[in-house]
Amino acid sequence: MLQDIPREDVLAKIDTFVEELLRAAGVQQPPVDAIQLAQRHLGMIVCLDRRQSQRGRAQRTGGRPQIYLKPEPTEERHQWTVAHEIGEHLKVRLLERLGIDPHETRAMAGESLANLFAHHLLVPTCWFAADAPHLGYDVLELKQRYPTASHEVLALRMLDLPEPAIITIVDNDHIARRRSNAWRVRKELEPVERQCQRYVNHHSRPKVLREGGWTVQGWPVHQADWKREILRSVVEMDVP
Repeated sequence: MLQDIPREDVLAKIDTFVEELLRAAGVQQPPVDAIQLAQRHLGMIVCLDRRQSQRGRAQRTGGRPQIYLKPEPTEERHQWTVAHEIGEHLKVRLLERLGIDPHETRAMAGESLANLFAHHLLVPTCWFAADAPHLGYDVLELKQRYPTASHEVLALRMLDLPEPAIITIVDNDHIARRRSNAWRVRKELEPVERQCQRYVNHHSRPKVLREGGWTVQGWPVHQADWKREILRSVVEMDVP
């Protein structure tokens, strides 16, 4: 069963699978264009379907796998949907790599295998593990190098790296996601985190704050009627 395999082992298998896929497709550096990968390397058909309500669905048409996309306001969402559907398309092969019966596909720790695959396909560990520290874990700088991945995906992928961190996604002043790969964290922000978030929210520009053993990086992802702030926090002592 998937949930019985340590997460680190699952991610390692996904990383190896993604590296092999990209190598076979001749993709040697970011960005990864999931739509081109699906069409040119995997022989899948990708098209828009304005009638459907879900982001994407896949079926076989004339013997070829076909992905139907709902029109989205950003290209990133299309890239994510196609990456996810590639994961679904290749899931049996990936499960075999993990030594799992393909019929046993229950989610692991709340995440589907296709979701994990999509994260690692758009932001491959083979490049990201070096790029993230080289660019100071700066989400906006990393977005320039990985334009097909969303800011949120890039931030959350930092939790798969060995460097301890807390990643927080704040949407319209409400915490949407808050996770750490090292520390137990409270749901609410620490004072220095809240100070950083408020600055980024108000000024719509990045900020770094250091206080009381904390280092907090904050970035704006703002639209006309919607504001998201992403925080990466590192603390020198255990979070109480």
